[in-house]
Amino acid sequence: MRFLSNALVKAVVVAVVALLLLIPVQLLRSLVEERAQMREQAIASVSRGWGGRQLLSGPILAIPTTVSNQNTNTREAPRDWYVLPDSLELESQLGVEPERRKLGVYEVPVYTAKVHAIAKFDLAPKLATLAASQLGVTLHLDRARLLIPVSDTRGVRVVRINDDNASAGANFEPEPGFAIAAIAAPIRNGAELQSGPRTVDVSLEVAGTESLRFLPLGRSTRLQLTGNWAHPGFTRGFLPTERHIATDRFDATWQVLDLNRGYPSHWFQNEVQSPALEDSAFGVDLVQPVDLYVQAERSVKYAGLFIALSLLTLFLWEHLARKSLHPIQYGLMGLALSVFYLLLLALAEHIGFANAYIVAALALCSLLGVYIAGAFRSSMAGSGSAVAFGAVYALLYLLVTSEDYSLLAGSIGLFAILATVMILTRRVNWYGTDNSTTPEGTAPESR
Repeated sequence: MRFLSNALVKAVVVAVVALLLLIPVQLLRSLVEERAQMREQAIASVSRGWGGRQLLSGPILAIPTTVSNQNTNTREAPRDWYVLPDSLELESQLGVEPERRKLGVYEVPVYTAKVHAIAKFDLAPKLATLAASQLGVTLHLDRARLLIPVSDTRGVRVVRINDDNASAGANFEPEPGFAIAAIAAPIRNGAELQSGPRTVDVSLEVAGTESLRFLPLGRSTRLQLTGNWAHPGFTRGFLPTERHIATDRFDATWQVLDLNRGYPSHWFQNEVQSPALEDSAFGVDLVQPVDLYVQAERSVKYAGLFIALSLLTLFLWEHLARKSLHPIQYGLMGLALSVFYLLLLALAEHIGFANAYIVAALALCSLLGVYIAGAFRSSMAGSGSAVAFGAVYALLYLLVTSEDYSLLAGSIGLFAILATVMILTRRVNWYGTDNSTTPEGTAPESR
């Protein structure tokens, strides 16, 4: 029973070492989160100087009104009446800058987008509806403005009204009263708006980062968007009716009706809030195909499991080879396994995740192979353990980088490891007794 006692004590010691190694693993997880937050701060810093996530749309009409209460002969405070176009045609060309903006070790992709919008208004039916539904409303058409929603006006580079009769000089200024940030310019001959249908043709150029989205403000809104980004994301808002993605560019088309959104075609100021508008937004996200911090976080999440598997491998190797390892040696090798994740994160910020993983895994497997060869005084043991660790961390790489098949690969891999351990140890006499008797004193099983 002495062998059983020694094996049990060693197993307990190895388990304690594995539990203690969860402390640096937790610190590593905090470090990954901290570096990810620093990356977000770098993106915010670049956005302040270039332009952030852009949310925009074609032009709408903002008409000042006053409402009189005929019972009390008083007037309410003036407020704007917003009228959306009957149809809105948008064409946009998104160009990601070939040189990314850098802040320290962090790179941020930025873009400029050229947008051409054609909005058609027919104000007469809406005026009739307003007069029938609300009495005492006075419209000041001579002070009407053309309003263009742009969520981050710092990124506006060019805005131009292609119809000289639409706006008086196109002297756009920030518009504080709309639900989201916008720019506005006075309309020339605003009193003629009620005379019949009117078309407004607008071109603008905006700079931004991370995403470009549009509001479906027309009764019928159509968007044709092209860009030179190979990994567009269409997960938020309405999905495109058509899309084509090539190796270095994409194009997508949306068709959205007013029935698909949660707000009317006209409203008074403060009746529709920004969440309702933002919920209807659609467009594209500049997805980073390899987010090293997401992959580093995944690898650290698996760290406890793979450290335990590595120590279990050492424990079994020790008993199969009838060589003894000291708990301090287990602790040193466990620390090497923990430092692997720190080395991976540090290298990934400079040479990319895939290259960093190869370098860190080769360094770890080589170190452990040399150490085990010296501890067991066997070059074969060192080489075999290096290969075994290499296979384990190849499985980890597959789990980290595969989004769709990580669960399947992990389940199969863990089952294969468990099966290998069971097969290799199926004839180990853990009780340390001779083969003539079993622990219960019965005859051994015939072979």
